[in-house]
Amino acid sequence: MMAAERVGVYKAFIVMLNLTAWMVLIAAAGLGTINFHECPVQPHIPTYLIVIGACGVISLMLAYLKNTLHEGALSQLCTVSIFCILLFSICWMLTDDMAVAELVAKCLQARELAYCPYSHFPVGAAILTSGGTIITGCNVENASYGLTVCAERTAIQRAVAEGHRSFTAIAVTCDIKDSFVGPCGACRQVLMEFGTEWDIYLTKPDGSYKKTSLRDLLPLAFSPAHLAKD
Repeated sequence: MMAAERVGVYKAFIVMLNLTAWMVLIAAAGLGTINFHECPVQPHIPTYLIVIGACGVISLMLAYLKNTLHEGALSQLCTVSIFCILLFSICWMLTDDMAVAELVAKCLQARELAYCPYSHFPVGAAILTSGGTIITGCNVENASYGLTVCAERTAIQRAVAEGHRSFTAIAVTCDIKDSFVGPCGACRQVLMEFGTEWDIYLTKPDGSYKKTSLRDLLPLAFSPAHLAKD
C-alpha cells in the first residue's frame, strides 16, 4: 500500500507540475502579446515573454507526443525537436540583446567624436544595416551654421557611401541625462528615405534607452512612395 500511495503522490505531483508549467507559459505568451507596445523603456521584455511562452508550449506538446510513442525514429525526432527549439530560443534572446547593446554602445562612442565647437552639444548615432553591419556618425558643425550636419545624417551618408541601402535600426544619444531625446525633424525625413520600418533607440548617456519607431516619430510622412508613378 505504501508503494502504491507513493506512486499516486508522485503522479499527482507530476500532473500539478505540468499544469503549472502550462499556465506559466501560456500566461507569459499572453502577457507579452497584450503588452507588446506598452513597454518602451525595456522593449524586449514582451518579445522575450512571447518567445519563451511559445517555445515552451511547443516543447511540452512535443514531450507529450513523445511519451505516447514507442521508442523509434519518430520518438527520437521529437527529442531532437525539443532540444532544437530550446536552443533556438536561448540563442535568439542572447543574440538579439547583444545586437541592441552593441548598437547603443557604438552610438555612445560616436558621440565622443562629435565636432561641436559652437553648440557644445555632442550627438552620436549608430545605424544597423539589414546585413548586421553597424555604421556610426556624429554631428559636424560649421562656422556657417546652416552647413552643420547632424549625427544621424552623417551616419546615413557614410552608410550609403559604403554601399548600404537597407537599414533596420538606429540608436541616437546626446549629453542630456534626464530625458530621452529624438532626432530632429530633418533627420527623421532623411531616415524615411530609406524605409518606414526603423526601430529607433533613444539613448541616455548612462546607456539606458527607450525604443520607439520612425512611424511614431514621423506620422503621415512624405516618402519616396509618394513620388511613384501610377
